Amino acid sequence: MSTLQPGDRVLVTGGSGYIASHIIEQLLRGGFEVRATVRNPDDDAKTSHLRAFEGADRLELVAADLMKKGDFHEPVAGCKAVVHAASSVRLNAKDPQRDIVDVAVEGTRNVFEAIDAAQGIHTVVVTSSIAAVIDDAKDPSYRFDEDDWNESATVHTAPYPLSKAMAERMAWTRAEQGDYRVVTLNPGLVLGPVFTKGHIRSSPNVLHDLLSGKFPLAPRFRFSVVDVRDVAKAHLEALLRPGAQGRHIISNRNVSMRELADILRAEHPSRPVPRFQMPNFAMYAVALFDKRLSWDFLRRNLDVERRLDNTKSKQALGIEYRPVDQTILDTARSFVDAGLLSLLSAVRGWPRSWE
Repeated sequence: MSTLQPGDRVLVTGGSGYIASHIIEQLLRGGFEVRATVRNPDDDAKTSHLRAFEGADRLELVAADLMKKGDFHEPVAGCKAVVHAASSVRLNAKDPQRDIVDVAVEGTRNVFEAIDAAQGIHTVVVTSSIAAVIDDAKDPSYRFDEDDWNESATVHTAPYPLSKAMAERMAWTRAEQGDYRVVTLNPGLVLGPVFTKGHIRSSPNVLHDLLSGKFPLAPRFRFSVVDVRDVAKAHLEALLRPGAQGRHIISNRNVSMRELADILRAEHPSRPVPRFQMPNFAMYAVALFDKRLSWDFLRRNLDVERRLDNTKSKQALGIEYRPVDQTILDTARSFVDAGLLSLLSAVRGWPRSWE
């Protein structure tokens, strides 16, 4: 089986995104040529951080749209491997089928059609999510592993999890028809350093909510947290290890919102970080005024801890997870380093993606 070597070209889709940016940084550090697709290579607000990476002379930014058929044929040409990290990162939309599910599924189809046409790809790594693994219909005591799929999500109740499950199933269907190795990664709530203002509108937004005082009390949520740098490392290892096969849960440990708040408050005592937990009935009241929160979402997630088995990621990919405290503090520190701390009070709303 062919192996990836420094100097080989890797395509990364959705290159300006939060996770993809860290993947690109690690690929460049590893000596690889990187071609990254973005919507507009000339949009400095979304791409300048990529050009600032060490080794950026080996980075090529090209335009591509997930929903435009044939848009990925040219970017894929000449690459040895593909990391498909692009997808919709919205939890809700006026038309969730069109704006969330179709973007993920049809986008994945378009990328794989380009891979099949190229005839030169030997490895494809797909960024999925634990949302494609966790089925809320199962008892909270159930321990999820890579054999599990989210079977209960619907376009009306949980369009984002549905989109991740359907897109990943699409990838596995295409893998059966191709002569390349496919690996999928299923990360939990991804935290860690951000590079741009846009990144704080993805999963790190949960820390922004706490630091900005959006909640006077901490909602009783629990998240399966993982560092974005560990997620990027998992992608690199999946590319480099010919024996890596199948799905991989990428998650460190479960953390309550109260614990997140306690860690942040200790480092940022002047910020309005909540000290106490919010009664569940109060969250249902909040949902009456926030269309991004539904009672069904709260029913499925308040005071619920979903258990994940991350053994495969350690054994097959060699991942050694960073301490959660370090991840949380490094995330907040990156807000300061990027000059984004003053924006905290202006960045509102729940994360568009919990991956």
